[in-house]
Amino acid sequence: MENGISLKTLKNAELLLRLTMIITLLVAGISKFCSHGNFHKYYLKLFLNPALRINLPSFLIDIYLSLIPFIEVGIAIALITSLKRRFFIVVWILYFISLEVGHYVLEEFTSVDLIVSIILFGVAAYILPAHEFFWLKSKSSLEK
Repeated sequence: MENGISLKTLKNAELLLRLTMIITLLVAGISKFCSHGNFHKYYLKLFLNPALRINLPSFLIDIYLSLIPFIEVGIAIALITSLKRRFFIVVWILYFISLEVGHYVLEEFTSVDLIVSIILFGVAAYILPAHEFFWLKSKSSLEK
């Protein structure tokens, strides 16, 4: 009987988490590209609501909403490559913290609570040992 979790199991868990992170961002980013600007219009209108307790400058909101699909697809591609894995996991975490702040500004507190658990995906992936994709493994490790 084993007393601990094997390294292989931990690496597989990291892979599953990272794949979940990749798919989440790819689907989100691609769907925003395919929304023909509706994502941008919808959230811009919400953020410009004068009844909000926090009112951010409209040019900041406009720029960030325009960048979001590119950020999502870019982080997903970076996580696929496994290069600088931990760096891009931190980028993932920071990106979702920015979304958390946005939902707080919009006073969507249920979404804020949900995003905290999504951020924890990144924290877990950061802690776990890396699972290398087959195209990144060195020849010596493939010969074993």
